[in-house]
Amino acid sequence: MTEFKKYIFPFFLFFIFIPCLGLLPLGASESESAQNRYKILADLSKKLPEKLAEKINKNKQVFLKELNELLSSEKDNLLILVDKKHILDKGYKPKTIILLSDLKNRAYKLDRPDIFLSETAEPALQKMALAARKAGIRLTVSSGYREYEYQSNLFNYYIKVYGKLKAKTFSAPPGSSQHQLGTAVDFGTIDDSYAKTPEGKWLAANAYKYGWSLSYPKDYENITEYKWECWHYRYIGEKACGFQKKWFGDIQYYMLFFIDEWKKADIKK
Repeated sequence: MTEFKKYIFPFFLFFIFIPCLGLLPLGASESESAQNRYKILADLSKKLPEKLAEKINKNKQVFLKELNELLSSEKDNLLILVDKKHILDKGYKPKTIILLSDLKNRAYKLDRPDIFLSETAEPALQKMALAARKAGIRLTVSSGYREYEYQSNLFNYYIKVYGKLKAKTFSAPPGSSQHQLGTAVDFGTIDDSYAKTPEGKWLAANAYKYGWSLSYPKDYENITEYKWECWHYRYIGEKACGFQKKWFGDIQYYMLFFIDEWKKADIKK
């Protein structure tokens, strides 16, 4: 019996004191982390429309798994939120921008020769344009990357012509334009009639398959703070487009807003 106690006693001390060292229980720390994320999720989902929040919270494990996969694969600021409240620095530029008119065998047309785009987004644009061409549609790119200074001049011009209040409904103040990211494209005629064209209809139905998302949908002016722009698409990636459709009612702003808030909360946790 004495020999038995000699071997058992060290094990007893091990299990008594190891929690004090922060080594036990492993499951507890993991569970605490999960519970903390569930709390963050519950808090942030309150900022979304009720139906979206309900769906997310009912399927929180699946949602968080897919969110983690999406964020782990994010590159080149594809999911950064840019709007009137989330401003890019004056010096912000994409890693690499390319002059589209320099590219050979483009499947899309250019409205003018001086259009630039992020190197990250162009292959997806070409892929989408090739698919459109098979359907008898030729996509026309009318605008792409814009520098801070260019957007500033454009915005000031619109203020002079339309006044500041009206200008802010369709033109972004400098630093708040998705075009500065180099991953946003204006297609076609850049007016409401584009939605009724074969090109506009094809994009509305198929752009998500190639990672392109409509930034300013109809009837969401109070959310996005911009009028409907049926011609303005942003490249966010195919996985993000699928995530957006599944969890955020296919509204880009809701997803990017949530991701922005999640990143901030996740850092602070």
